Amino acid sequence: MRLTRLVLARPRTCFSVSRALSSQRSLSSHFPAQKQQHAVGAHEADVAPPGSTTATAPSSFSPSSGALGIYAELAKSKLSALVVATTAAGYLMAPVPIEPATLASAIAGTFLCSASANSFNQVIEVKRDAMMNRTCRRPLPSGRISRAHAVVWASSAGVAGVTMLALCTNLTTAALGAGTIGLYTLVYTPLKVVHPLNTWVGAVVGAIPPVMGWTAAGGSLLSIEPLMLSAALFLWQIPHFLALAWMYRADYEQGGYKMLPLTDPSGERTSAVCLEYTGYLTALPFACWAAGLTSCMFPVESIAFNGAMLVAAARFAGNSQRGQAHARRLFLVSLAYLPLFFGCFLVHQRRAHLTEEEEARHVVEVGEPSEADADAHGDVRERLRQRGRQICIHEKLSASNNGSSGLSLCPVSAADELIASAKATASSSQSQ
Repeated sequence: MRLTRLVLARPRTCFSVSRALSSQRSLSSHFPAQKQQHAVGAHEADVAPPGSTTATAPSSFSPSSGALGIYAELAKSKLSALVVATTAAGYLMAPVPIEPATLASAIAGTFLCSASANSFNQVIEVKRDAMMNRTCRRPLPSGRISRAHAVVWASSAGVAGVTMLALCTNLTTAALGAGTIGLYTLVYTPLKVVHPLNTWVGAVVGAIPPVMGWTAAGGSLLSIEPLMLSAALFLWQIPHFLALAWMYRADYEQGGYKMLPLTDPSGERTSAVCLEYTGYLTALPFACWAAGLTSCMFPVESIAFNGAMLVAAARFAGNSQRGQAHARRLFLVSLAYLPLFFGCFLVHQRRAHLTEEEEARHVVEVGEPSEADADAHGDVRERLRQRGRQICIHEKLSASNNGSSGLSLCPVSAADELIASAKATASSSQSQ
């Protein structure tokens, strides 16, 4: 009798709770959880300790209030907000005056495209999400929204996002948005249960949004700026998501996903790949300087945040135990990386001018800016840079060196002088 009570009292798994809820979904075809307050579901943040193989349902939770909250969960609003931030950074780096309406349309359209892709992903993976502790409280496996309703929301968001990008920015950006939805839904999502290369495919998809910001402003896809922007996002995603996959490898195995850490019990390959791609990421600011996109202060200042990420990756790779703490440290450092990278890039960018063809296309797509708009928004980035220079130590060093002979104390001026000298030497040797 006592044994029977113990068996009956054991916690249900999220999967069994989801199956039990499926019999109650006929009560409401849209938002069952609004009428069934005991249903499992809340936010992805409510997870069990990493490494847990049994997904236990929480005794209580606070589901998102109303339809908007559920739509936000389907859209993975925090992840979509990060996508939008990279899109805005791409737009601000383009050598054109800021058009608030175009920027807002690019941000909103990109957010809707990201929301659509994330929602379709959850529609496809609902059964696997129900088996994983990290995802079993999402709206679909917890029974808070029907699958048909989720499909309608995902389709509406995708159509609205692509249409907005086509009408308010340009067809190139709209095509990139549609391509993002297609790649994420039709290639990346199915590949997650087939091969560990899904991480790299997902990184390609994640590298598109900053390029969308660049093209929305009228920049050309064939210029080097979008290449550097997408490279930064691609390289960053590998250590970021592999660290996450290592932390939740037992959960991924329970869901049936094919992730690199699941084929690497010791973590040696996983941590080595994290360190390798962090090394590539560290070299990127120097490549931006060498390509003439930024001043040399960008790679100089990047030593701080790239160094922090390198140390975290090296500790993860160098420790034979490779515990949760090492992967978590790398994951947390990576979260702070992107804002610092794009912020420093914007501050130290050496802005190129549009070609005549690009300028004509920009005028056709967004119209000729009025004098008021040009005065209000055209120089906002330069004003921010001027304020930054007032507190920048290399500017003070440069000012103190004015009128003196010899190499400048300012790293930027010193680097410019060396480059100019090298170019002059090369041209003189060619003329001879």
